[in-house]
Amino acid sequence: MTRYLSVADIMALHDEMRRRTGYAPAPLRDEGLLESATLRPQMAAHYEQADFVRQAALLAIGISQDQPYLDGNKRTAFLAAVVFLRRNGRPFQGDRLELARRLEAVSRRPGSLEAATQRFEDWLRQNV
Repeated sequence: MTRYLSVADIMALHDEMRRRTGYAPAPLRDEGLLESATLRPQMAAHYEQADFVRQAALLAIGISQDQPYLDGNKRTAFLAAVVFLRRNGRPFQGDRLELARRLEAVSRRPGSLEAATQRFEDWLRQNV
């Protein structure tokens, strides 16, 4: 059974990440955007039969692209993907700095979001 992250889980990850880096939690700009990003893995599992890696990629990209917080979206996306994979028995084995760079590259993507998502997913798949 897949162990999905809830909106509350992601909010807790965001708050903890901000505190650990010396900042107060950033205000949530739009809870609906966070909820939408949080549900992407479940929708992909249901409609596409997406595996854990694709679901993790969609979760991370959803958070980083939707920008539900005023600050810290990519860091929150990074943590959400790593925690989701670990919860589901597929811990991230790659370089965490490279994961952050790859996630950042999606936002500067040349071409379509789908192509950038596929590149990110392919790289992530090699590192779990």
